[in-house]
Amino acid sequence: MTTNIFMSYSRRELGFVDDLVSKLEGENYNVWLDYRALIPGTPWNVQIDKGLNEADTVLLVVSKAALASEYVALEWRHFLDMKKRVILLIFEAVDLPKELEQYEWVDFRGSYKAGLAELFSQLKQPIQEEHPVPETGFKAPWIVWVAFVISMVVAILSAYEWWTLFIPLVLIPLPYKIYKRNFNFTHVQAALAALPLASLLSVFIFSLNNSDADFDLLSVLLTDQLFLPSLIFGLTLLFVLRSPAMQRWGRPEAIIPKYINPQDPKIQNPAPIPFYVDYVFQDRVIAEDLIAVLKKYGHPQVDTIQEAKAVFALISQFKSDTEASPESQMLFPILVQTNNNISKKLSKIQWIDFRPGVRGLDTIAQLLPDPKALLKSLGMRPVSSQAVYSPTITAIYYFIIFLAVVNIGSALHYLVDLRDTLPLNIFVEFTANIILFLGLTYFIVNGLTSRKGFFSNLWTILFGVVGLGLLTLWQKQLDGAVADALASQLGVDVGGNFIVYIQYVYYLGIAVTGLIFLRNRRDVKHWFPAKK
Repeated sequence: MTTNIFMSYSRRELGFVDDLVSKLEGENYNVWLDYRALIPGTPWNVQIDKGLNEADTVLLVVSKAALASEYVALEWRHFLDMKKRVILLIFEAVDLPKELEQYEWVDFRGSYKAGLAELFSQLKQPIQEEHPVPETGFKAPWIVWVAFVISMVVAILSAYEWWTLFIPLVLIPLPYKIYKRNFNFTHVQAALAALPLASLLSVFIFSLNNSDADFDLLSVLLTDQLFLPSLIFGLTLLFVLRSPAMQRWGRPEAIIPKYINPQDPKIQNPAPIPFYVDYVFQDRVIAEDLIAVLKKYGHPQVDTIQEAKAVFALISQFKSDTEASPESQMLFPILVQTNNNISKKLSKIQWIDFRPGVRGLDTIAQLLPDPKALLKSLGMRPVSSQAVYSPTITAIYYFIIFLAVVNIGSALHYLVDLRDTLPLNIFVEFTANIILFLGLTYFIVNGLTSRKGFFSNLWTILFGVVGLGLLTLWQKQLDGAVADALASQLGVDVGGNFIVYIQYVYYLGIAVTGLIFLRNRRDVKHWFPAKK
């Protein structure tokens, strides 16, 4: 009977594997899953070999990515050489190597519930397969087709919000990306949340004359042909994409980042471990906080990296390697910021993730003598190429992006729909306003997310936000000039464009971002690089 299971899979099927392992552990199976079992500070290859040797069954998640992986191939060939049991979990039907065609299999392409029931049954009692393993044909859970159909409707609705640029850019290709499982969940979630709001703003931008004394916002919203469909279909699709079935379907970038909240192990006097924090000056604030907490729990800080038994290497855009030796020291890579150029040495060691915010420093200090327990407390599900930031940085990022979408989009309405009637000087000023707004937004966002350049500290970010506010007020003045010019030329009253109200979007964004900042002030101090 199977007791110890080794999961062999590609990270592209992370959502499926993560949920499946939880179900297996709920049935009291001992499952070896890399990012749950790998101990920080020890090379991966040694631990993987140990997991393979101790398991009696391997569950091989069959997909195109898995069979193309040399690491997955090494794992299942190891099991075949040792004459251990292999069960194929069919996530995608692909051509199998001849060696695998004879083994047991469970089809997970359709009903997940039925697949689980069959798997649990086979784990208890091996069977002789009557049918060959499926190697062709496309099947997907019914919820995927529901998401596909709803996303088609949403894509059509988003096309009407062309003036926002961001929303149609994300939502129009979404049906195809759902089929391919590779949409960016973070961007899609933001676009879906903004879709009904954009539809509401379109009422002001294109439909209404707010100077009309009979203007009734509620009646307009109830009769508008886009607002209610955008609200209903957008929120429905968001609910569907967040469902467990879709979280199993998507690649890592298409699923919700999942973090583990560290628990206080209440160890006041852990065994002292000589440590060294390897960092560059830009990450000094995080390093100093980590050092202070480690010292508080009695761990001695050594002067050189060679003297340390435990080395913490802070990885960011400014640092991607360390001189520490994982063969002779406990090496803990700490991911401060996404870095796609991490050295091969560090890429083979399980990391601790500080991108969502620096947390669990006391837990690290208390569990330093027990790296395995430390992983369980601070580990997280890998998130692939998703952009991961702390709540405050995320709020600033989306506030600036949304303000740019509204400002630039509403100005484009003038330049496109009134290009033949706008006075030349106003046309030029609107164009200059859009260029300046777009340029300033780009540099602020780039500095905020890369932690490099002029906009890489809080004060210059605030300076940039003030600049965006001034550009917003300039656009409001241009709106009034357009109304006066067209009223005198054509006798047309256009005093209802939403540009008049952009200032309130700006103030509301400042207020919401400010509240988030007050709750997460420390994250801002940790994120922005220290200056020499």
